[in-house]
Formats: sequence, structure tokens, C-alpha cells
Amino acid sequence: MTVTNRWTIRDVATASFFDQVTKKLRARLDSLKQSGLENTADTVYAQGGSGNPKLVGFSGNKAAKFTLQDALFTNDLIAMLLGTEIITAATPVTVDNILKVTGNSVTLDYTPITTGALVSVSKYLPDGTVGESFDYKSASPTAGEYSVTDKVVTFATGALIDGEKVIAYYKTMAGSGTKQLKAQTDKFAGSFELILDVLVRDVLTKQDYAAQITIPSVKLEDNWSMAMAPDGDPATQDIVMEALAVPGSKDLYTMYIFDESDLA
Repeated sequence: MTVTNRWTIRDVATASFFDQVTKKLRARLDSLKQSGLENTADTVYAQGGSGNPKLVGFSGNKAAKFTLQDALFTNDLIAMLLGTEIITAATPVTVDNILKVTGNSVTLDYTPITTGALVSVSKYLPDGTVGESFDYKSASPTAGEYSVTDKVVTFATGALIDGEKVIAYYKTMAGSGTKQLKAQTDKFAGSFELILDVLVRDVLTKQDYAAQITIPSVKLEDNWSMAMAPDGDPATQDIVMEALAVPGSKDLYTMYIFDESDLA
């Protein structure tokens, strides 16, 4: 069947990243908001004669940059950008509780991972600011001190009145499904094989065709950000990468346009 020669795109690609050594799928992004390709090259000119016109042009430094924007954050992709592996394991995390004092004590929401001092214990004032801090004492706390037994934090008699609040920071254990994503000083974003799949529509027949861009090697850029705000649109993840030349080939990428009904 004849495949389109003139077409338009009004769709976003699905991106699949593969490990260049094992060829295993590392991440699949099917929630992209934008996907784009920018081809660039540098041109220098021989110039001379009256008026110094450009006489001959020489092109080089050819590059292909791919930019993706995902509506969702994917742990696998974040790990690829950081150059580290996802760790899935029970691990200590820091939590904070704002608690009302009753009978010179408060009860924490969770169990501290160790006995002894908590990370921080302070008065929590009515205007939302932090008041005086308390020091840990193993037993019989006096003014300005606290002790801990299991989840109960006890203060000196009369140090706080019922209804006053304290804010306590402490470490407790998160479950075995906890994901750890680490940024390390000696690890950087890697290179991967990338396949982009998108639909194109023929200008004459209005028929849709599959388009696939295969890039043997792309280097993820290390610069990325994560915005956090209580209003406006939800945060998106921007992914920028450049195609790399691979040994034995001059191809930066290849685009295929085909009719899926013709697949074997």
C-alpha cells in the first residue's frame, strides 16, 4: 500500500528508553505533553572581494536535540537523569507532628526508630511560629527538658499547660516499598537508545500512518528541575537530550513512516 508523502502531526509521541548494553527497556513515557526534534548545524563561509560577499559555505557540527515534557514524574526516568539506581527498601524517614499537651505529655503519631533524643522538640506557638526548644533527658525531665518512652514524650511538671502545642521532629521507619532516589556527586545522566512513536495524517486521504523515530544513542542532559507550587498547572518534567554518533554509522536518527495494516 502507498504510504503518505505529505502529512501533518497533531499528536504527541510515546517515548521508550532502552539500555544500550542489555537492550532492556528502562522507561516508557506515554503521558507526554510535548515532544520535539530540533536539527542544527554550524555554517562558516569563505568571504572576499568587493563588498566581502559570502562565496562558499561549509557546514559542520550537525546535531539533533530531542525535547520531551511529561505530565507525570516517573521514578525510572528520574534515576536515569541522576545516573543512579532506584533503591526499594525499608528506610528511616523524618516526620513532624504538631501535638497538644495533656498532663505534661504528648503522644507521637509513630514510633521513633531509636530510643533517646528526638531530632527536635519545640513549642509551637498560636501564630504558627516556633518557640523555645527542649533538650533530651533520659528520665525525670526538669524545666526545658523532655524524656521519651516508646511514643510518649514527657515534660517537666508545669512546664506546659494543657492545650499548648509542641512540634516534634523524629525519625521513624517507612515500609519496605519505600523508593530512594539519590543524587550523588560522582554520578551523572547516562546515554540510552530511544524510540519515539507518533501518528501522522496524510494531507490528501486524511488517513493516519505510524511514524517512528529511532535514535541509537541519546545523551540525557543533567540539568532538570522539579517545580512545587500550590496553584496553577501541575508540575511537569522536562527532558532534554542530544543524539550521539555511534561507531560504524553516520546515522544520528532514522524516521520510518508506515501503514500499520501492512505489518507482517
